[in-house]
Amino acid sequence: MTRQPVGVRGHYSNGHPMTHLGYGTPGPAPYVARVTVREACEARGLSVYQVAMSGYAQGTLDPGTVYRLARGDTSRIDLGTLATVAGILHTLTGQPVGVGELLALEVGEENMRTP
Repeated sequence: MTRQPVGVRGHYSNGHPMTHLGYGTPGPAPYVARVTVREACEARGLSVYQVAMSGYAQGTLDPGTVYRLARGDTSRIDLGTLATVAGILHTLTGQPVGVGELLALEVGEENMRTP
């Protein structure tokens, strides 16, 4: 038997379980997006400084931007900037970079529901 998500458990329409959030059901659990540039650098044996200075030397990225991303001091991120950081990491290590290595989505602790 397939388990329903907490938000729709026990809700039925025409004898069939609902597969969407209907009126009066709690909303979906909010996610928190986190930039993981620092972790991506460390996983490749690089420092944030090396990535920042490489971008600066190439004229593709301001070092302050890399440092802000590494600290998580951003509420928005430009896809071109993310692609540039990935390109720098790839060039320095020869390893392809996936978007999941630079961004993480996590359910906020206060938003965790128990069935």
